[in-house]
Amino acid sequence: MRQIFLIRIALILGVAIFAALTVFQRTQGMIPDATDPDALRTLQMLRYAGWGYSAFAVAWAFFFRARVEAAMSEQRIHTALIIGWAPAEGAALLGVVQCFLGAPLAAMAVGVLTFAVVLLLLPIPDTRS
Repeated sequence: MRQIFLIRIALILGVAIFAALTVFQRTQGMIPDATDPDALRTLQMLRYAGWGYSAFAVAWAFFFRARVEAAMSEQRIHTALIIGWAPAEGAALLGVVQCFLGAPLAAMAVGVLTFAVVLLLLPIPDTRS
């Protein structure tokens, strides 16, 4: 059980550190807001892709929640949890990358909130019984 907890913490810390670094760089003026029309169009397409990917990550989590509940062994539970969390981490990182490229902070918030929702949907069950 400890290994899956460490994996979950590593996923969270990876996203949190990258997001904190991005926010810090923005507050220091190291990442300017995108003003080029081509860059704005690209960031808008990335935002739509992030929204779609976030919706996919939540749907994926619901699918894997059922797999976690139906799993017969602790190993299968851990496998289903890791596979269920992975797209949500991707959505969070996509949001942070958008913000890093000059999109508003709201673009990052969608991915990070998706990650939080999926972590709540797929908690580590207590298998000590």
